[in-house]
Amino acid sequence: MKSEIAVINAILMLLFAPSSWAEKAGQNNSITDVPGIEVGHHTDENALTGTTVILVKDSAVGGVDVRGSAPGTRETELLDPVNLIDKVNAVVLSGGSAFGLAAADGVMTCLEEQGIGWPVGGGNVVPIVPSAVLFDPGRCGTDFKDRPTAEFGLKACLAARSGPVEQGNIGAGMGARAGHLKGGIGTASTDLGDGVMIGALVAVNAVGSTVNPDTGEFYAAFLELDGEFGKLKDPKLSAVKNPDFSLAKVDQSPAKNTTIAVVATNVALTKAQAQKIAQMSHDGMARAIRPSHTMFDGDTIFALSTGQLGLDVLPGWSDVPASINRIGAAAEDTLARAIVHAMLSAKSIDNCMLSYCDTYPRACKHKSVADQR
Repeated sequence: MKSEIAVINAILMLLFAPSSWAEKAGQNNSITDVPGIEVGHHTDENALTGTTVILVKDSAVGGVDVRGSAPGTRETELLDPVNLIDKVNAVVLSGGSAFGLAAADGVMTCLEEQGIGWPVGGGNVVPIVPSAVLFDPGRCGTDFKDRPTAEFGLKACLAARSGPVEQGNIGAGMGARAGHLKGGIGTASTDLGDGVMIGALVAVNAVGSTVNPDTGEFYAAFLELDGEFGKLKDPKLSAVKNPDFSLAKVDQSPAKNTTIAVVATNVALTKAQAQKIAQMSHDGMARAIRPSHTMFDGDTIFALSTGQLGLDVLPGWSDVPASINRIGAAAEDTLARAIVHAMLSAKSIDNCMLSYCDTYPRACKHKSVADQR
């Protein structure tokens, strides 16, 4: 009987939320709106690759869910709720395919020097740095052997800051591609009220497309909050037909993709609850990218809980299953919005990949040059 009541309450909370639960974007509309989260990038513009670090110096409970069939990951098993480690210190998203996992070494060095990590005695620590990579080596004629190293991770860690996050051709999104368009880094946040914040950061490098090929409209455009996409114009019939950017010049061979992301909240979660949020967040990826979770993607989402707020002290949040539903549903939409921001912020790579705004200039004609940087 109690379980049935919990299910009914969860449905009612989602369908008939009071006006105080109205969602809005956070101050920076970025994952750094979640207190305790910092982001740093290091980019090699010549090699078209880079590394992005999501830093949590005070540590966070972590979860992960992998749904693509070609993942490249590190330390994800630690996040299984049955395993010992209950906190992480950073998450690394990197280019370079499996070689790019080396970037996590640099982040570990960065954190160790600050005394941040799992204590192992004698004043020593082992930083916990789960990681995931996407495939970008050799893209657009670059040298396949130019890929992120430990130095990339170290520099990204040292560059980590709170506040606004640079998007587009930066960090792990530098060489990213989404379908036939230039991909990149994107971020967004959602303020659920009562002090509850949800954030997402994503590196979009998908086999699938983020736009409807018949109309040029973003699949996730309907999730826009506070006019964040700039009131995009109808892109239909505005696509550029430029032979210099023909798809023949883009390597379309399989197994060279993967979208990787982090979602975060300041609400205290267990490892199992964080894992559930990561699972639910994949629905946001699937809303924004079609198809997702393919044989050629390694789609991976991490979930972080910085734990400043307890569910038991928040008004109206006393039903734990329903509260997890609220957080997970918001994380889904926040991630989908971050994917749109990645595409709007991306810039074309000459003679290789066109950005969304260069492909559909009518849709983006309202955007200034500064907006697209």
